[in-house]
Amino acid sequence: MSDKFEKNLRDHLHHEAEEIREFPRQLRGRIREGITPRARPRMAPQLALAGALVLVAFAVLVARNPQVIIKDVPSAIKQILQPSPTPTPQPFTCADRSGGTSGLAAQLTAIRTAHHAETPGFDRIVFDFSDGIPSYDLTRQVTSTFVKDASGQPVTLDGSAGIKLVFRNASVQGVADDQKPRLTAVREIAQLGNFEGVLSYGVGLSSSQCVRVLELTGPSRLVVDVTTSASASTSPAPTPLPTTPSATDLTPFACQDLAGGSSNGPAMRLTQVRVAHQAAGYDRIVFEFAAPAGVTPYLPTYTVSRQASAKFVKDPSGQDVTLRGSSGLRIALHGASGADSYTGSRDITPGLPVLQELEQLGDFEAVLSWGAGLGRPSCIRTLELSNPTRLVVDIQTP
Repeated sequence: MSDKFEKNLRDHLHHEAEEIREFPRQLRGRIREGITPRARPRMAPQLALAGALVLVAFAVLVARNPQVIIKDVPSAIKQILQPSPTPTPQPFTCADRSGGTSGLAAQLTAIRTAHHAETPGFDRIVFDFSDGIPSYDLTRQVTSTFVKDASGQPVTLDGSAGIKLVFRNASVQGVADDQKPRLTAVREIAQLGNFEGVLSYGVGLSSSQCVRVLELTGPSRLVVDVTTSASASTSPAPTPLPTTPSATDLTPFACQDLAGGSSNGPAMRLTQVRVAHQAAGYDRIVFEFAAPAGVTPYLPTYTVSRQASAKFVKDPSGQDVTLRGSSGLRIALHGASGADSYTGSRDITPGLPVLQELEQLGDFEAVLSWGAGLGRPSCIRTLELSNPTRLVVDIQTP
């Protein structure tokens, strides 16, 4: 730059710095020092000086005309000059959730819990990740009994209800497999599986509660708030639609996971799997069983878990399988097998109003599991019938 231009620029900046009273005295002194003439530098330092002078000029203009400048600067500079607005609190909802970034590989580094006493009160679970939040599914259930991956073994946590969280493309390091915070709502958190990139946790709750899910950054963390106050929910649980009454005393539909059955002895033998649509407003799945010789028939312990995708993990291989549909049900029976007794199809595609596909996921060490691909999330009910022994799963189709 020419001597004349440099002198005029220095004089102008010196004048502006002295006139702006918003600058602290120390800062004005540093500006004067930065624009004081020095011996002619070589080209690289001279360019650095020119850049510094431009930055000083920018600072002066911001102080003199903050609104004009802020309107025209890039968004990154706006974040520095203007404070970020406080995010609007999200409501609690009585529904399952899915989110995260599909295909992102992340590592879980910590699980933290705490009770928040403000109104409405809630217990908070924080899952810390090192590289962003991976794809996840959160499903609520009316029992604190879960199924471990990929062994299929049942595990019952402290509490009477639960939440299951499944993270995909996730690993874990330095996190305890089982935590028992015993808060008002959150009683226990246990790892259910860590196999081939599928990481799952069960949360035992004191009772069935609504939740709030937040995806936060800096650092990456998934926050699950479980309400401890009935008034906290602004989105009540879906109300199942009425169905036509029949001679049978049918249980109501529930928009949560279900469990039942009993464990009374040797494994029951699966003999038939039937599916059909009922005009009363539901798709029906029937699992029929027979007892081994000399054994009193009983319905094996079962869990019916709802999930927000039609992607499942096979037992015990851990391989992924995606069924038709956009959501699903996982039906696991403990104390049952069809290896030597069931000769029907293990992949049924009936194309019913909601039930799109039904496939066997595993039959290993008396743990029999099936996956149902659904056209959309639906409320369900189960019926335990005898003569012959049957588990009936009805899927609502309004």
